[in-house]
Amino acid sequence: MTQPNFAQLEQQAMLWQARLSSDLCSEADRIEFAQWLQQSPAHQQAWQDINQFWNSLDSINLDDLLEPQTLSAQVIALKPKQRPIKTALALAASLLLALGLFMSKIDYYLADYNVAAGQQKQITLSDGSSILLNTNSAFSVSFNQQQRLITLHQGEAFFQVASDKARPFIVQTAAGQVQALGTAFDVKQQDQQTQVTVFEHAVSITNKQGQRLDKLQTAEQLQFSADSLQTVSKVNLQRAAPWHQQRIVFQDKALVDVVAELNRYRSGKIICLNDSIKHLSITGVFGIADTELALQAIEQSLPVKITRITEQWIVLSQIKP
Repeated sequence: MTQPNFAQLEQQAMLWQARLSSDLCSEADRIEFAQWLQQSPAHQQAWQDINQFWNSLDSINLDDLLEPQTLSAQVIALKPKQRPIKTALALAASLLLALGLFMSKIDYYLADYNVAAGQQKQITLSDGSSILLNTNSAFSVSFNQQQRLITLHQGEAFFQVASDKARPFIVQTAAGQVQALGTAFDVKQQDQQTQVTVFEHAVSITNKQGQRLDKLQTAEQLQFSADSLQTVSKVNLQRAAPWHQQRIVFQDKALVDVVAELNRYRSGKIICLNDSIKHLSITGVFGIADTELALQAIEQSLPVKITRITEQWIVLSQIKP
């Protein structure tokens, strides 16, 4: 049996991290982990690397998070099977469905910049500002002499804004506008809600109804919609930004929230079939390009069965006692 390469060992270490953090972790699990750990120095090094990353989220220097990363991209392509069409009616229905799907994503396809599920992209704009675009996201750029306008059509982006006092830097979303009053902030748009997290200095926020927050400051987060501003909350910036380092981190997260996040990073859909499993909690750290590993951790650490309808469509259901 050949020795797994180090990347495979790190994946195993991620699974162990999730299993050991689970409320269902047994003494037998801990014994099995100890045996795995003693198999080789490479096993120990892989565990140390993953465990250090997890622990460092509370102590990592913020400058490390703000430093642009060299990103690798994994393209996930969904290739539908060709099926014979027997009638003109079926053909028309198929064309209408395809047109409807295209129209719902037209802003994404026509955007100046976009990335598919599982990808990230680092972009430098003409003014020197830097944008890290996260999975399944798209934005367009409109710069003139009066302002610098970014329209975030969907998804999430991390902005590091170059100074230009004559031209404000504004991010437009479906819910309203975010204006930079400093350097670094994250904007996430999902389900007609916009979430803003400030990493450095401050931003102002105005929703479409005209409600305004003059200053959201460092280590503060706000969710808002077109007609409401929620309460400002304090956040741990290290735990708010693992995706900047191509990681997804869950700490005592409800399974329904974990599934929603994983769905952002993959083609197809993961569905929780039973209400009884939606609020089971999971803890773990995973690579954004490897949602399969997170699914393995869910199956190993929770009383959940995974059923694959297709390669992309997956159902999670309760294991019956």
